[in-house]
Amino acid sequence: MYRTKSMTTPSGLLMIATLALSCFSIIVFNSVLAQPTDSQFATAKELSIIMLNKVKRYLPDASIVVGIITPNGTQVYGYGNISKANSTKVNGNTIFDTASITKTFTTTLLAGMVKEGLVNLDDPVERFLPASVNVPSYNGHKITLEDLATHTSGLPDFPSGWIRNHTYTTQQVYSFLSNTSLMSEPGIKANYSDIGMGLLGHILSIKAGVPYPQLVKDRILNVLGMDSTGIAMNSTAITLSDALKSRLAKGHIGGKEVNLEFIPEAIQPAGALHSTVNDLLKYLAANMGLIHTSINDIIQETHLIRHEYPQALDPFPFPSNKSLTASYIGLGWFIETNLGTEVIQHAGGIDGYSTLIGFNPTKQKGVVILCSCDGKDITSPIFESWRSLLYR
Repeated sequence: MYRTKSMTTPSGLLMIATLALSCFSIIVFNSVLAQPTDSQFATAKELSIIMLNKVKRYLPDASIVVGIITPNGTQVYGYGNISKANSTKVNGNTIFDTASITKTFTTTLLAGMVKEGLVNLDDPVERFLPASVNVPSYNGHKITLEDLATHTSGLPDFPSGWIRNHTYTTQQVYSFLSNTSLMSEPGIKANYSDIGMGLLGHILSIKAGVPYPQLVKDRILNVLGMDSTGIAMNSTAITLSDALKSRLAKGHIGGKEVNLEFIPEAIQPAGALHSTVNDLLKYLAANMGLIHTSINDIIQETHLIRHEYPQALDPFPFPSNKSLTASYIGLGWFIETNLGTEVIQHAGGIDGYSTLIGFNPTKQKGVVILCSCDGKDITSPIFESWRSLLYR
């Protein structure tokens, strides 16, 4: 599953990002740690080390890399090796499957294409798909692009009969869509849908006339200098180069190494991106407004609250001891608030990997966590340490 999982139960123009991030200090936990210069960083450092120690205790075979960003710079901490066969220590340049963090890139593409007038948020989905596709509706109410981006389409997470890690053609995905009934009226109720977000990216690719991986690269990755981020899949298989294999942390389920999960091409925009903590810190820097790029304004559009989101469905809500807490969704991003503090975040889980990216716009602190551990294996102590780092 390329979606957020319950942890108890997704060379080009380097100058802007390179110059803006050149003063950031990247400090790896596996080597000597310099002392942080402010109390906020000290707290983040302490919490990060506590988290790594918990992973070492409960999931010793897995690896994890944590990145912290504030206006003072970045720090990176890691535990574990690339794999049993590769004893290289993980660090900020180690590649992980990002799972549903991918969705925030898809919605950023949407915001950009809306700004350019290529699409509108209220465009019906059926306008962009072949006439042979019977896009479901609900009492005459049609699904729009915004519905897909906010998980309010009424589509299920996956259609009935869907098999994970299976090679479905685009036509087969269309067939699943055509034979799916909506669970609610579009635009009314939020319900997480991997197939919905995947279709959104597929539609944007069709409209732009560019394959989704290239679309993300042209419009986001090249702008931010995210050279280690991409999709290592085509329409039928996973495609890992030797260079990628040497940096890819091997995923784990039940303590055993597993291969990357394959996602059908038509819904790869829901969770197929791989990346590194260093790359995702660049992405966070743009989302937090710490660097000024040509895509900052469209990124900010994705953070705006558009719908309430059921807290019961959110694996990273505010801690329960907070009062007046609420969960919302923007374009892809989840917004958690206690009506005094706001955190914008997205978690992800896929076979063998669990991920989190988020930031507090008021405190100007951001967090990236990439773990080669399956969500089902994350113990409560580890989960709570993730939440502490995100909300502290």
